[in-house]
Amino acid sequence: MNTTPAQRLSRSQVTAIVVEAIKDSNELRSPDSQLSENEDAQLFGGEGRLDSMGLVALLMDIEELLLDAGADVSLSSEDAMSRSQSPYRDIRSLVDYIQSLCGSPE
Repeated sequence: MNTTPAQRLSRSQVTAIVVEAIKDSNELRSPDSQLSENEDAQLFGGEGRLDSMGLVALLMDIEELLLDAGADVSLSSEDAMSRSQSPYRDIRSLVDYIQSLCGSPE
């Protein structure tokens, strides 16, 4: 995907967007099902708290926040779903994945 310089976001900007979406999601979740904001905490699969519907909702929220920041990307793709290491497993891997889609600097 080609991006314009306005769409390039730093790692800290992408991380802030993902954490903001998680905080928004947590407002709708019961206290015992809250998502951690720690980069290593599992989001999906294994010990993750998100089921497939929860993951889709979170990805849509992140896409909207990215669009507001000038990056028009689609986070759910066949490529992402078929990877041996899911980009959705934790915040760190999700941020890495978003940066790869945006061509963002580290």
